[in-house]
Amino acid sequence: MRADSVSCVDNGVPDTTEGAWRPTTSSHGTHVAGTVAAARNGVGIVGVAPGVRIASVKVVNDDGYIYPEYSICGFVWAAEHHMDVTNHSYFIDPYQFWCKDNGDQGAVQEAVRRAVDYATNHGVLSVAAAGNSNYDLSNKTTDSSSPNDSTAVTRTIDNNCLDMPTELPGVITVASTTSARAKSGFSNFGLNTIDVAAPGSAILSTLPGGRYGTMSGTSMASPHVTGVAALMKSAHPWWGPRELEAALRRQADDTACPTTPDARCTGTTANNAFFGEGIADSLDAVQRGW
Repeated sequence: MRADSVSCVDNGVPDTTEGAWRPTTSSHGTHVAGTVAAARNGVGIVGVAPGVRIASVKVVNDDGYIYPEYSICGFVWAAEHHMDVTNHSYFIDPYQFWCKDNGDQGAVQEAVRRAVDYATNHGVLSVAAAGNSNYDLSNKTTDSSSPNDSTAVTRTIDNNCLDMPTELPGVITVASTTSARAKSGFSNFGLNTIDVAAPGSAILSTLPGGRYGTMSGTSMASPHVTGVAALMKSAHPWWGPRELEAALRRQADDTACPTTPDARCTGTTANNAFFGEGIADSLDAVQRGW
């Protein structure tokens, strides 16, 4: 929907100028959007929820960075434009993890948390990618990649340091699986951090200019779950974010840890570090009443 599309990359100030929200230096957003809602028109691929309306909320600048003010603008915009489900296939730069006990980072963590809470309270379900560092989000120890827009330094961290927005309360955290329904090698994981999993390895979707191509990442897994949530909202328009979240957990197919023991995969078949409460199932999402 053009009327609801916006760019947030001018210091977090909404810009609705025609085309400001279009892709410029990256095809990432177009690929993600296709997975959610590519039309069933006999061309290319079909999205998980091909009948839903989508809008572009641009939060990545031409250098590939998503700074806090961009993301906050996006959450508030979605809330004030009555969006039902939003997909967040990114982490907020320049820190892989924002630490609560660090003055500036703690302030940013609180600001983004408030933005997510504002969106949730206005009826928006937020779905986000877990990240591609093969990192245990439930047992944080070090971060050697931040800040990523200058010289990175190795620092000791703990679980008060969050990958944002994916680890914030009210956000659905999505891990990635392969076509064999195994954890993608790059996917972050973590017991009671991952909510659900979805395909994210070698995903075919739309690219700018009417093209198609494959990409891999939890960025590709997250829009599968966003599409499932959109199907649920379409079938149950009276459901709010909390009902959608509960249903996403229920419809997911329980997936056990690998048969070859992997000490990182803790938990049970019903809820574990690799797959959360299971792999999203779009057929169950529309066929069952929940």
